[in-house]
Formats: sequence, C-alpha cells, structure tokens
Amino acid sequence: MDQLTDLLRQDGKIWVVVAVMGIVLIGWLVYLVGIGHRVSKIERRAHR
Repeated sequence: MDQLTDLLRQDGKIWVVVAVMGIVLIGWLVYLVGIGHRVSKIERRAHR
C-alpha cells in the first residue's frame, strides 16, 4: 500500500484523488441537506 501511495505522490495524482474525494463528500453533504429540507417541509404539512 505504501508503494501505491508513494507512486501517486510522485506523479502528483494524489491531488486528483483528494479532489475527487472532496467533490464526492461535498455532493453527499448537499444531497443530505436537501433531503433534510424536504423532510421538514413534509413534516410541516403533516402538522396542519
């Protein structure tokens, strides 16, 4: 595993991996916040 990490660091590809992981995590967070807003909207309608 260390050899793969060293190879990615040498080529500068480690930053591509970090960037992709960051984009995926940000997308996941936006998705969860969107679901939270939808659920709260449905809860408000149910309590009327």
